[in-house]
Amino acid sequence: MESKFFKVSALTAAMLGAVAMPATAEEMDVSSPVIQEEIAFFNDSTISGNVNFWFRDRQRGNVDANGKDTPKTTNLNHSSVFMNLGFNSGYIADTVGLDLVAYTTWDLSNEAFGHEMNFMADRAGDACYSTKEVVMEDGKPVEKDVCKEKGGVSIATAALKFKFGENVNAKLGYFQPSVPSGLGVNWSFAPGTYLGGEVGANFGDLALGLVVANEYKAPWYKYTTEFADDEVLYSLGLRYNLGNNMSIDTAYSQLDERSTAHIKFKGTTAGGLYYSPQVYVVKDEAQYGDEDYGYQLALLTSWAAGPYSFRAEATYTDAGQDGNWFAYRPTQGYGGSNGAYDIWWNNRSDFNHDGEFAGFASVSRDFSDIGANGLSAGISGAFGLGAEVDGYDELKEYAASVFASYAIQSGALEGANFGMHYTSYVNDSNAPSWNGYSNAFQDESDIKVTLTIPFSAK
Repeated sequence: MESKFFKVSALTAAMLGAVAMPATAEEMDVSSPVIQEEIAFFNDSTISGNVNFWFRDRQRGNVDANGKDTPKTTNLNHSSVFMNLGFNSGYIADTVGLDLVAYTTWDLSNEAFGHEMNFMADRAGDACYSTKEVVMEDGKPVEKDVCKEKGGVSIATAALKFKFGENVNAKLGYFQPSVPSGLGVNWSFAPGTYLGGEVGANFGDLALGLVVANEYKAPWYKYTTEFADDEVLYSLGLRYNLGNNMSIDTAYSQLDERSTAHIKFKGTTAGGLYYSPQVYVVKDEAQYGDEDYGYQLALLTSWAAGPYSFRAEATYTDAGQDGNWFAYRPTQGYGGSNGAYDIWWNNRSDFNHDGEFAGFASVSRDFSDIGANGLSAGISGAFGLGAEVDGYDELKEYAASVFASYAIQSGALEGANFGMHYTSYVNDSNAPSWNGYSNAFQDESDIKVTLTIPFSAK
């Protein structure tokens, strides 16, 4: 019932927007309040988008029956194109507006399958797109069904937005949460999408949020999917400015028998050091067994000095039982939702197994002070240790990355950004990928190259 309500509401909103427009120029009286509101709706609007190119080559090894490393083979090797176009309106009567974002993506080449920069399937849980391909087995060519991504078009955002005075805002339709809550989205070049609505209220230093949704899609699926048993997901959030560059952020979310919560303290010292101790908790007996819950403790810090930027972060994970892992999201399954999670190390592993202590550090430099405007580069590293499971060595994993980006300063591509990121990841355990340690894979090398070209039509 809730699914039909949300869909009908979203469609009705779009239809009302179309009906509200006058049929011909002769019918328009630009002095009338109605026409003035419609003019504000469009005059305050923006139309913009991006064209993005993504190239990736990821090689992954494994271990043999004796736990010895095997040579790396191709895990991902593809080049993909992504384009999006968004319309963000002004407000009619300073109260109601409309946000629309659509995107398309396709592969220029793909030697493997299973990547997140194109569409894997129509919906989460669907079988992948299948195609016939000749592969070699025992030295002979054999035609087999293989999964391949399939290009297409999808909607990221189609939502009415509301302002009620200076203190209350809301959205209804296909949207990304923007009020305080425990909900986030998966990302490719596009964000994931919830179907539902949100309400936010701001009173001085206090911000409150409520989000309700009953469908979601990651950006590598074309259409949203109902949550199991047509359950409704809701989340309540609070942010409070404590003064002196300090704030607190907390939220609670629930979907059927699974609930999540977080608390984040954030502060910046007089010397510019940012620090944020955080706690994430997921309660789900089906995933965490007798303990009934998993949690992760985190400390995030960063600091900038002249052209240099530094980060240092650490986590400790309790996922209920050996070999299990922790993910802060209101659904357990892959791509089924996401949480408001601040930790992103971009060093391949999630470093989130039961009993694992992990750390991360990075340093980057902006070279504009020596005349290389738009150029920045850096290095980072991460490690994890302490997770154990019967039958295998302790999980000891570590990675190092180098990265660079250049914002093009002039010419036809002025404003575009070229980026490169290379990671070498090592898993020192003798556990095969996804065995024993259920979210760990074996050694990898991974290179990603991107070109992002923004544009604006209005």
